[in-house]
Amino acid sequence: MSLKGLKFLLSGLVIIATQTAYGQVPDKVFRASVVKVDITPDEPKMLLGYAARKSTGVNDRIYHRIVAMDDGVKQFFLVSTDICVMSPSEYDHVAAILQKDHGIDPENFWWTLTHTHSAPEVGVPGLPEVFMGDRYKHEVDTAYTSLVERSLIKGITEARSKLVKAKLGVGWGFSQANINRRAIDVDGKASLGLNPEGAVDRKIGLIRLDKEDGSPLALIANYAIHGTVLGPAQTEISGDAPGIVSEYVEQKLGVPLLFINGAAGNLAPIYSVYPNPRAGHLSQFKVLLGDKILSANKEIVSGRSDIKLFTGSLIIETPRKPNLSWPKDLARYTQTSSNGENMVLLPARFLKINEDVAIWSLPVELFCEISNEIRDRSPFPFTFFYGYTNGWLGYLPTEKEWKHGGYEIETVSPYTPAVEKHLKEAVLGYLEGEMKSTPASQPQTLNKPAIVKPETDGMLRLTARNGKGIGPKIKYMPEWWAFGWFTNLDRVEWDIEVDLEGEYNAELVWSVSDETAGNEFLLEAGKQKLTGTIDRSGSWETFKSKNIGTIKLKPGRQKIVFRSNKPTVDAGMLDLREIKLSLVKSN
Repeated sequence: MSLKGLKFLLSGLVIIATQTAYGQVPDKVFRASVVKVDITPDEPKMLLGYAARKSTGVNDRIYHRIVAMDDGVKQFFLVSTDICVMSPSEYDHVAAILQKDHGIDPENFWWTLTHTHSAPEVGVPGLPEVFMGDRYKHEVDTAYTSLVERSLIKGITEARSKLVKAKLGVGWGFSQANINRRAIDVDGKASLGLNPEGAVDRKIGLIRLDKEDGSPLALIANYAIHGTVLGPAQTEISGDAPGIVSEYVEQKLGVPLLFINGAAGNLAPIYSVYPNPRAGHLSQFKVLLGDKILSANKEIVSGRSDIKLFTGSLIIETPRKPNLSWPKDLARYTQTSSNGENMVLLPARFLKINEDVAIWSLPVELFCEISNEIRDRSPFPFTFFYGYTNGWLGYLPTEKEWKHGGYEIETVSPYTPAVEKHLKEAVLGYLEGEMKSTPASQPQTLNKPAIVKPETDGMLRLTARNGKGIGPKIKYMPEWWAFGWFTNLDRVEWDIEVDLEGEYNAELVWSVSDETAGNEFLLEAGKQKLTGTIDRSGSWETFKSKNIGTIKLKPGRQKIVFRSNKPTVDAGMLDLREIKLSLVKSN
């Protein structure tokens, strides 16, 4: 079988306005570094963002900008790249190399994109080919993709080698460089335009890294804005507003700026889709946004060196838009439920810095109302959303926007109106639960056994992530969010807390190769035993869902065990992602 795979609440700390630095009890030495790598091609390339078009020159150069942070226990790598979007499979490919060759946990590698619409394509199209297949009749540019990958990996290894003692500070800024772009007509229908009365997010979230002596090392600026000052008529390569602003701030500060886009799904620059930089007032964004970043940076007090990092992740399962096809390279981001409904598996990542800063990310173009609400309800005073992170799985609108239709909903979203509810429940639950309760100084493992409690709908979700793998060969595979199985001596155990006594339906989420299918499993709940056969799923990379029977559970804490019912073949029994227990009859 394949092994796929601020305000810190400290005694005596004074808060100045909304800007602060933070700390904890010193333990390990905090270090950081930054690397900037030019990825501007020297020959014409197909550009991504509008209809298929080829570059005719270079207006401004594009880059990887990489920050490494090390708290003495955990190393974390944040990348900002001047491209539009990429398939999550491209992120997975690079993450797998970094894990295999350099020991970097994928959970600690975030690859964000600035979303400029005037940069080359990278990797296979992914979902865009499903939505807009007429744009992708040409071959994938493997040469440029390889250049981007090699330069990124080299940049990360360089950043790791350049780590120096550092300090970190955080703050807020404000800019009116963006505007809602969903124009609502008299018939209630939305189209791409400008909507001065629509929802916006104009906050700038800043993280500043300084060297031990207080001199600047790097700045990270989080702001929501589409990279569409330049329209389809512009065929010269450009970082658009994010790139121009980054270069401007770097000239002023003398250190790299990582521009991290936010919830820009419904936010445009105030000058949009112009035929060239002059017509689009591209340089004015140096004032509209660049100067606002510089002003906010001045308000951050001196950073602190006692920094601790926590990273985490979760999978948000939500229905897929009916009759929508799905690209083969994204097989791990979908599954079919037991009732035949196709689901999207949306990966969320989390970073906590000490105890007051929480950053969460998604590979989507999120509508800003959702990130605004999560920020307002978050238990962390500094809560940032990083969009376009680790790939692209379409637009994620609010439920109420569905009635207006429009490009973001009708053309480029794989979701249903239920996605907003599923996302907010999952993210806020994680922020208020695991993120808040786990000290940033506590080392984390990829697999985090925990007591499973009923969700709001009463379901008990026994995931590989919260189960305990026991045995000589069982392995948790974070890239697949699943346990890999090998012998009849391996098993997974979950401690669960049952609220309602009754009969529960058990639904298994698994994958297996056709050659290996057919082995028997055993699910134990106390003295009850449920057996069955592992059916084919199509491949190790294709996960399916199936009802496997019912079990009776009594209230209180108890243990659930999943194991082989007979000796398995050497290739393994299955890859186990999750068992869902749903109450079907209460006593």
